[in-house]
Amino acid sequence: MILLLNEISARLAAITLLSVSLIVPSGVAFGKNAEKTEKTEKIKIKCHVELVGGKDSLHFGIIKSERKAKYAQWLVGKKIATGFSKQKQQVYKVIECTKLADKFINPISQQVDENTAR
Repeated sequence: MILLLNEISARLAAITLLSVSLIVPSGVAFGKNAEKTEKTEKIKIKCHVELVGGKDSLHFGIIKSERKAKYAQWLVGKKIATGFSKQKQQVYKVIECTKLADKFINPISQQVDENTAR
């Protein structure tokens, strides 16, 4: 009888130890994932661009927040989809970029934004 109780106690201790070891690593993994989420936060952005040929257009994108500062420079020369044509059009220059919910500073960019259907 005593032997049976000792065996049950030993198994219970092993099960408790196993369940604790399974919980701790998963908690650590959540902490690492939370740090990655903060580093790779994505934002919605809009850019007033001038296309090759002189047409003004708005370009919308979703980018990592740390790329916002260099996004305008990166966009020059890229081909983007527009409402003007079925074919993508090449960006000649970027006038201004801002978060989607923010207002443009440039009055011409503001006008293009107001005239753009969404």
